[in-house]
Formats: sequence, C-alpha cells, structure tokens
Amino acid sequence: MKNGILCLVFLIPVAGFGQSTGALTLRKCIETALSNNITMKQTEATIASSKINLEQSKMNRYPNLNAAASQSINFGRSVNPYDNTVVANQQVNSNNLSLSSSLNVFSGFQNRNTIQQRQLNVKASEEDKMTTRNNIVLGVVEAFAGVLSNKAILKSSQAQFESTKAQIDRTEKLVQAGRLPSTNLFDLNAQLATEETNIVLAENNLEISKLSLAQWMQVDPSSVTDVEEPAITVGEADEKQAAEVYAVAEPNQPQIQAARTRVMSAEKGIEIAKSGYYPSLNFQAGLFTNYSSVAQKYVAGATLETPLLTPLPFLVQDLNGNSIPVVVNQVTNVGPGRTEDLNFGDQFSNNLRKGFSFNLNIPIFNNMQNRYAIESAKINRLNAQLQLDQQKNNLRQTIETAVTNEKAARKRLQAIEKQIKALEESFRSSEQRFNLGVMNPVDFLMAKNNLAKAQNDQARFRYDFFIRRALLDFYLGKELNFN
Repeated sequence: MKNGILCLVFLIPVAGFGQSTGALTLRKCIETALSNNITMKQTEATIASSKINLEQSKMNRYPNLNAAASQSINFGRSVNPYDNTVVANQQVNSNNLSLSSSLNVFSGFQNRNTIQQRQLNVKASEEDKMTTRNNIVLGVVEAFAGVLSNKAILKSSQAQFESTKAQIDRTEKLVQAGRLPSTNLFDLNAQLATEETNIVLAENNLEISKLSLAQWMQVDPSSVTDVEEPAITVGEADEKQAAEVYAVAEPNQPQIQAARTRVMSAEKGIEIAKSGYYPSLNFQAGLFTNYSSVAQKYVAGATLETPLLTPLPFLVQDLNGNSIPVVVNQVTNVGPGRTEDLNFGDQFSNNLRKGFSFNLNIPIFNNMQNRYAIESAKINRLNAQLQLDQQKNNLRQTIETAVTNEKAARKRLQAIEKQIKALEESFRSSEQRFNLGVMNPVDFLMAKNNLAKAQNDQARFRYDFFIRRALLDFYLGKELNFN
C-alpha cells in the first residue's frame, strides 16, 4: 500500500554542496575502502587458489609423461647389466633410462565429480567476495552518514552559539538603556558557555566519526578532512512488509547463494566418496633401455684370400671294431675374430624394450574406509545445509529488524520536522517577548534550548533514516545511486 514513505536517493551534488577542496564523495570512499580492504584481498586470493585447484583437477583427465635416468658405479665382482655375466675385478658404470606414461581410464567418476565440486567451490568463493563487498559498502555508508550527521550537529551548535552571541549584544544595549535587568545578561552568558561546550563535544564526535570512516577506508585518519553532502530528494515509495522484502532478497543475497552452492559442493563430496566402491582401471605404457661400460660385441675376422687347412685327427672303427686313425683337413675362410666395446648409441637401440599394461583394481575390503568416507561426506553435507538455514534465518531476522527500524526512523523524522516548525514559531515569539522585557530569561532559554535539541535530533534522525532506507533498498535489489 502507499503510505507516503520517504525515499532517499543520492544524486549529483548541487551547486554549493561539497565543492571544497579535499572533500570526499561517498563513491570515492567506497572505492577506496574496496581497494584497500585486506579481507577483500584475502577473498581474491581464495578465488585464485580455488581456480588453480579446478585447473589441476581438469588436467588429471589427461595422461602423464615421466622420464627417468640413473647412474651406477660398481667395483670388484659384479654383474654386467648388458648380458648378466659375472665381471670380476673391474669397475662397471651403468645407466638405466626410461620414458613412461599412465592414464586413469576409470575411477568411479571421481575425476568428473571432483571437477564439478571445484567449479562449485570457485563459485562459492566468488559469492563470498560479493558478501564481503556488500558488508564493506554498507559499513562505509553508515560511517559516511555518521560524519554527515555530526557535521550537521556541529553546524547547528555553531549557529546556536552565534545566535546567543548576537542576543547578548542586543541584551547589553537594552540593559545599558535600562529596559532589561542585568540578570538577563548573566543568564545569556551562562548559556553561551554551555553552547561553547556543546561545540567542543560536537567537534569531538565529528572527529570520532571521521576516524571511523578512515578505518573503513583503511587510510590515514588525517586524510579524511571533509566529506561532500549529496543532494537528497524526498518522495514516496511503497511500504514493504518484511516477508515481501525477504522474498526479493533471499534469491539474490550472495551469502545465501554461497551457502547454497556449498550444499551442492558437499553433495558432490558424497559422490566422490562413493567412487571408492567402484573398480578402477589404469593404463600404463613405457620405453626402457640401459647402458653398461663393460658391454662388448664379437666382430668376425676378415675373409682370407687363401683358405687355411687345419688337420683334425680322430678315430673311426671298422666292422671288426678296430680303431683306425683318420685325419680330416678343416677349411677356414675367415680370419680370427675380436671383441669391441659397445657404444652408448648401439646399446640404447639394442637394449630398447617397449610395453604397456592395463591394471584393474577391484575393491573388496579396505577396512571400511569407503563407508566412513561416505558417512563423513554426508555429515559435511548436513553441516552445509544447516549453514544455509542459518544464513536464511539471519537474513530474515536482519530484514525484519531493518523494516521495523526504517518505519521507526521515518516516523521519528516526520515527527521531528513537525516539532521543529512549531518550536521555530515558539522561539520567534519568545525572542520578541524577551527583547521587549515581558519574558524572563529562564523561559526564553528553555525555548531556545528546545529548538536547538530538536534541530540536533533532526540531523541525527535524517541520516539515521537514510541508513535504514538505504539498507532496505539494498535488500530489495535497488541500485544505490551514490554521487
């Protein structure tokens, strides 16, 4: 329903507002705070880490490739790795070289679920960053409004001080003329001292609010000298019930989205744990070779131009069993052979062997590890769901409080504006009567103090309402148009 709710919207500053050198706009304060905030930088680092984990899980789908090399030196009696012969009293240098690759063919969809889980973790981290950003923005807005409120109170206190000084000047003349008693002047001087104290208190409160703003921005407090007051328009807006605001805010608040995303991530964790029940299939392939410093090869002799005849005597038996010596000449066409050391290249190709294998692992019993992993993942999922419910409950309570506070702030602001109009008329009348000597100083100062208090309350209520209205607009998804 329409209820004449005041709606504050920040516009570009009008002429005469905040044009002094060094004054900070609200947008500049927010940008500085977001740029300097350490928590924001931590969330960005968390996002970067989550993305690295995601990329690593994606790469796990591909085969690996590894090379290995070893160098061995043996003395005394050892085995020649080239031909497995025993070598005595020699130094044997040997190398083993390999190139291998393996691929996880199937592991119960573990890789797929891990990739999906880490994608959700990246999304949750990005939503956490938005939550942090929103908290910073709202904190800066509140601190900025505190500075504006205390500026207004200081300005009002200074105006009251100047008004009393002017009243003292008029009263001195009237006392000297004999139209007013001197006691009136004493009361006004006491009032002036009180208002001077009020100025000091207002200045202290302003410095404290500037310090709060500087701390949100994480800058040197001395750099916050002044802030620009944006132009504020007052109009009507629909009054919203808490349930209506919650219905709009709940799907869009990043802390809710992050908690909901973590519930989905925990569900993927259950699927990952269940993969332990599935068989796994792994493919492996490799190339292997080795080198030995004592490896040798036999080299046949050269062909002879004149064959050599080598007599070979042996005995044969006749039919009667008598041994008869016989000599046979063996013809040799090749000269004597020799051995040579094998070089690295020859050994690399001669010893090269290749192979591949498929390895199937079927889980039968592993000390209940899979079962307990699943139970633990289910508990994580329950905790994630409870965290989501808690975030929803916190949001609901925050919105209920925000709606109630906005209504109260609006009513206070409307009431104080009416009160100020009445007090201004009363003070003008009292001032005229006091100057004519027909009102005593106590009543005049009471009327003056009532107006001053109402003006200070108006400054506080005005910016308090801005905070409450801006908070509701934030939950309603409206853009806060800061200058």
